[in-house]
This record gives sequence, structure tokens and C-alpha cells, in this order.
Amino acid sequence: MKNVKLSGLILMMMALFAVSCEKSSEPSEQSLSPELPPAESMALDLDAFEDNGTSGKSASLLDAEKAPNGNWVFSRVVVGVWSTALYSTLSVPVTAFHAAFTQTPEKISEDTWQWSYSVDGFTSEYTARLTAQLTSEAVLWNMYITKNGIEGFDEFQWFSGSSALDGNSGFWILNQGPDRPDPMLRIDWERTGDEIGSIRYTWVRELDDQGNDDLFRNSYLEYGLQDAYFDAYFNANVYDVNMQAFAQVDIEWSRTTFEGRVRSFAYFEDEMWHCWDGNGDDVACE
Repeated sequence: MKNVKLSGLILMMMALFAVSCEKSSEPSEQSLSPELPPAESMALDLDAFEDNGTSGKSASLLDAEKAPNGNWVFSRVVVGVWSTALYSTLSVPVTAFHAAFTQTPEKISEDTWQWSYSVDGFTSEYTARLTAQLTSEAVLWNMYITKNGIEGFDEFQWFSGSSALDGNSGFWILNQGPDRPDPMLRIDWERTGDEIGSIRYTWVRELDDQGNDDLFRNSYLEYGLQDAYFDAYFNANVYDVNMQAFAQVDIEWSRTTFEGRVRSFAYFEDEMWHCWDGNGDDVACE
């Protein structure tokens, strides 16, 4: 009889233990929150075309006497236009988005989560509020930023966006700023494996700072990966003020050797590729 009772007690304890394990394994509300899109979906690492980047290029390559019209220098300038927009004019929202990856979201409604935090790296005090609304078709993102102190401003929606439920594609629309709350830049991105496979920056601002039609509107820069020796590319279609027309520029380069080539009829007046070696010096294309 004692053995029967003991067996029953053991079975009861095992059942309670199983229930306890099931409860403890249930995900928290935070773990069920939508995954943040990749940080690179908003600001791609363009170090290979930066003055002080990690591409192995020496600063002397930027010397006008050595390479006044160098193929790599020309390519860097084309890409640098977009890098400047992201890391100067739009540096606050870009930095605020990157900071979200160190924060824990809070569920604020049945289908919405929120990340609230201060943004470091600036002399002024900024606070950010990023929301993610889960729908049946996508995740909708909105970033609100407040600035305290000198030239402060109340909460302002600096960007919005959408990402696929599988987290592999989406877009962002960044507004110019609190004084000009108009769409300025659209970013369309797709992920391949663990990295960005393609991303396109499109200038969508309708009016320039003087209130005139923005001639740069519809200019774009597209980055992507490809299965070739030059495994990365940039395609740009940019309005050139001097030519008063749009110019197409195609760039291909190796992320391993930093060799590359550029092609643009508008600037080189031919359809040929113009190459550079791993040091950034002009070389004949093979």
C-alpha cells in the first residue's frame, strides 16, 4: 500500500515538474517582439570609400596632385554624396536607430511594442521612441525623437518604415528634420543570409532648402552583391548640377582585394571600364 502511495506521489511530482517546465519555457512578451531590421538596412558600411576607412587606401590617394581624376577617387566621391547625407544631415535618426539594438522593448498594446531610450554621441540631449506594430502582412516601424535644451524640439516623427514578417526585406522613409518635416530619403533593402544583399537609396525630397524644385529628386544609389570577382557593385543615377542632367555611374569592386572599376559615359565620354588596383591607383583593365 505504501508503494502504491509512493508511486502516486512520484507521478504527481513529475506532472507538476512538467507543467513548471512548460510555463518556464513560455516566451516573454519581450521575446515575442518583432525583430529589429538589420542596422545596415538604414546605414550601410561604406568604409571602403571613406577617407579614413578600413579599405587599405592611404590618405595620399586623395592628394589632388597625385590623383586629380583617379578612378577610385571619382568612385568614392559618387558614393560619398550619400554617405554624407546619412552621417550628417540624417545622423540623429540613424544613430537613434542603431542605439535601439542595446535596448529592451516593452509591449504597449496587443500588437505594438516600444523601445524608449536616450541617444548618446551628441552634445545635445536626444530621447528616442521607436515603435513596431505587427500586422498580418508586415511590421510597421515609426521613430519619434525629442531634443531637450538649446534649439530643442518636441517629439518629432523622424522616420517610418515597413519590414517583411520574415525580416528579410523592407523600406525606410527618412524626413529631413523638425524644421522641414518632409520625406527626404527612401531606403529599400533586402537581406541575403546574414548580410544586406541589396539596398537602394532614393532622393525623394520635392523642394530644396530654398523652396525650389529639388533637381536632385529621383537620384539614387544602389548597392548589391554578385557572384563574380568584383563581388560588390554600386549603380548610381545622379543629377549633376554642372551638366544640368542625370548621369549614370556603374561601379564594381572586390571586398577582398579592394580592386575595382568604374564606368560612366557622362564623365569618361566612353563606354569602357576604368580600373584601380588594391592601392587605389589607376591601372589598365584586363
